[in-house]
Amino acid sequence: MSQCSSVWSFNPFSGQAWTGWRRAALQVCVAGVVGVTACGTSWAATLEGQHFDDTVVLGQQKLQLNGLGLRGVAWVKAFVAGLYVTTPSQDAGALLAESGPRRLRLKIMLQAPSSELTKSLLRRVKRHETPEAQARLAERLDQFAAQLDGLGELMPGDVVDMDYLPAKGLVLSRNGKVAGKPVAGDDLYRAVLQIFVGEHAIDPRMKQGLLGAPV
Repeated sequence: MSQCSSVWSFNPFSGQAWTGWRRAALQVCVAGVVGVTACGTSWAATLEGQHFDDTVVLGQQKLQLNGLGLRGVAWVKAFVAGLYVTTPSQDAGALLAESGPRRLRLKIMLQAPSSELTKSLLRRVKRHETPEAQARLAERLDQFAAQLDGLGELMPGDVVDMDYLPAKGLVLSRNGKVAGKPVAGDDLYRAVLQIFVGEHAIDPRMKQGLLGAPV
């Protein structure tokens, strides 16, 4: 397995170990504050050559880019993540509590099987959620995991969206093509989003970038 594949396989989500790499090599780059200026004018953002529009329309509602963060180690870059919300905020609790539509967009920068994302996501949900919450999520989490596995080999340039639509649930898509039926429940989406911006997020600096906060 190549170094690039190893980096992706061991940790696009999980903070457990970029096996073979020293901890000191971990390097997550983040965008600065992205959002609305005092006069109400917004702008688009680019991080590591990955462009994100300042707004998107989801479920007939306009969402604004809250922030960007790069997940990578040393010179190897896995993806840039962007978070879109109805009301930008630097408060993770407020974003997690929001009931409206949201979009977590990953712009892929490294070839890897989507099953590696699935494994990491399941590990993180198990670590973050209580046994009671895990029991409530189990069937739906399995459904979402199967959809994520079904994306197959991810390639540089691919765009993976994890959307939340209140009337439908979590909708997964790759390059604009929906992968399976929506999975109901804002609790499921919150469990996924917590991996990025929750109290025990995968990486504090990436969390700050997605929150649009200075680092």
